[in-house]
Amino acid sequence: MEVTFTVSKWDEKLIDDTRKDFPINIAHVEYDIDGELKGKAFVEYLLYYLDSNINDGHLATAKISGFLHFEGIYKGQQGTFTAIEQGIFDKGNLDSPGTIIKATGNLESLRGSYNYQFTGQTSKLILEFEF
Repeated sequence: MEVTFTVSKWDEKLIDDTRKDFPINIAHVEYDIDGELKGKAFVEYLLYYLDSNINDGHLATAKISGFLHFEGIYKGQQGTFTAIEQGIFDKGNLDSPGTIIKATGNLESLRGSYNYQFTGQTSKLILEFEF
């Protein structure tokens, strides 16, 4: 199943600018999600830059680890879930699959994983969820 999302917030900063050989940033991110999964996702990413482009951040390459916390509705059921992500951002493409580690409310029995997909200006989550 596919749902669409938009990035409503991306606040990224260097954790420690005194360690040039340890280029780790933290990003506080929010996604607005629409479709069978509808609501807001709050994400905390750590990014280790392997290659960066000062003129265009979309051309950078970074290893990513993070947690996504969703609040909203899935298939008519209200609740939350938290997922762990690990992957890579490579020149505009995000390959950072997520796996649900905890869910609450009417989504308490929700299990599964998701992947990101970008086609043109459309951002999608490909869901593999089950109750």
